[in-house]
Amino acid sequence: MTRLLVINPNTSPEVTEAVVDAVRAVAPEAHVSGVTGRFGARIVTTEAENAIAAHAALDLAAVHAGMCDGVILGISFDSGLRALRDVLPVPVVGITQVAVAVAATGGRPWGAVLFGESARPLYLRLFADYGPPPVAVEVVELASVADYLAPQDRDARVLAAVARLAGQGAEAVVICGAAIAGMAARLARDTPVPLYDAAASVPVLLDAIAGGGPFGGQPQVLGDSVGLPEALADLIAGRGRGG
Repeated sequence: MTRLLVINPNTSPEVTEAVVDAVRAVAPEAHVSGVTGRFGARIVTTEAENAIAAHAALDLAAVHAGMCDGVILGISFDSGLRALRDVLPVPVVGITQVAVAVAATGGRPWGAVLFGESARPLYLRLFADYGPPPVAVEVVELASVADYLAPQDRDARVLAAVARLAGQGAEAVVICGAAIAGMAARLARDTPVPLYDAAASVPVLLDAIAGGGPFGGQPQVLGDSVGLPEALADLIAGRGRGG
């Protein structure tokens, strides 16, 4: 049985559960488990929190990734994605990177729905790394972390945002956010254009696993790290490779 690991490097277990549920819906034949960051922000919205989340992702990978066949990085800023790919011997997918790639297939103009204006700068920098930018961005504002963790309460506002994006030329829409994993499938029948969210990463990961690799780089470090947990120091140095 294929073993998939969801790494959520923020500290909200509700987000981990949402991504795990979305992955299981797409890959019911796989064994899917999820782990949640042990330090950092409940929900990442700033560059400082994003930097800490990348550290937390590596911390989780060092302890939990040794027995899996592939990793889904369950945070919408893809925090630590390049580092995880460098040190893990299994395929790693970022949920936003994949969703954007699928939405923009063949040069298709795409738009993005974001949750919270404060996160816009982080997403725009991320999109800049992933190819042609969105034709437009719509923001669904949030009042609190609890607001974000109840995505079903945002459905009407997301549908309105998608309609506006379609009116601005978007032929596909990425709904950004790990907590909203599964929203695209839930709303698909009510939108004028295709929707993509974290669930889009699952077929891509399964295809990568089936391809057989090789995966991961060969870290070239000059010396051991200081002050890190042993498992993380070993992972960075290329010893143990995730478990």
